[in-house]
Amino acid sequence: MASFLPDTTNVATLLSRRFRPENIPDLSGRVAIVTGGSAGIGYYDALALARANARVLIVSANEEHGKQAEADLNTALKEASSTGTVTWHGVDFGTLKAVDSLAKQIAEQEDRLDILICNAGIGQAPHGLTGDGLGRHFEVNNLAHYVFVNRLLPLMKKTTQIAPPTTVRIVMQSSEMHRLAPSTTKFLSKEEINQDGDGAQLYGRTKLGLIYFARELVKRKLGDLPPATPIIVTSVHPGTVDTDVQKQWHESYGPVGKVIEVLSRAAGKSAEEGAEASLWAATSTDIFEGNWKDFQGNYYSEPYGKPGTESKLAQDAQNAANFWELCASLTREMLGEELR
Repeated sequence: MASFLPDTTNVATLLSRRFRPENIPDLSGRVAIVTGGSAGIGYYDALALARANARVLIVSANEEHGKQAEADLNTALKEASSTGTVTWHGVDFGTLKAVDSLAKQIAEQEDRLDILICNAGIGQAPHGLTGDGLGRHFEVNNLAHYVFVNRLLPLMKKTTQIAPPTTVRIVMQSSEMHRLAPSTTKFLSKEEINQDGDGAQLYGRTKLGLIYFARELVKRKLGDLPPATPIIVTSVHPGTVDTDVQKQWHESYGPVGKVIEVLSRAAGKSAEEGAEASLWAATSTDIFEGNWKDFQGNYYSEPYGKPGTESKLAQDAQNAANFWELCASLTREMLGEELR
């Protein structure tokens, strides 16, 4: 007899719509990339995609963790009798030239790329600068993904010619914490994004940036694709999730942060449940030829969510343009080549 009880006791999950991994269609022959795929939400994104028979590349910085995740994921796939595979690639998203090099390598080596989930990121950790001299929240969460996506976009456009219509997709892992971005955010200069600040606000600003990035990517780079073969780009909120990112509350705010960490973990979704929003955006067949334009460039706070719920600041078209232009100018400065 089927149980009428919910399959989870996590408060954050019970309060949001669901997209379970078993709803993912067969992804045989398709290739996906998940940044930050060796732990947390990204790990379960990779697992679900590969269980659906995709070949998945996971990208993260720590070699030990990355290779262990690769081994564990492939063991799980074998046990599930999946034909999917997972391969780890190492790169520090705080070193832009290394990110650029890996993206170009993947673009040259792969014949197709169907799904790209931009998940890697620093949470509400204290302010700091990368070796490149940029605020680490901005470089890791925003600028590195800007470079990664732009380098891989030609391969994804090529893939639209051979993939089923509306199945080539890019997903930005944003957050409802974009609402914590300072109201003064303009994305006008390196000095602005390097300025010291509150960890939660720095994180929120980058999640705001990912909402902007999705919208500007559609506006600036995808207009040349035929309507029958689009690349669908969305940004999503995974929910409050019980992962090691929650430790960064303690790092930034001491004893008060520890309390927030404990409460967040207690009420939060599991990492597997937190992956559902990005998996929905990346694979749902409820997004198809007849309605994909209704989803294009939008932000969603849950699977099957309502568009247009982001903050007023997130809807600022000028700020979105500023974000793109700042990223482009920084690629010129740091890579010697302007990506736009």
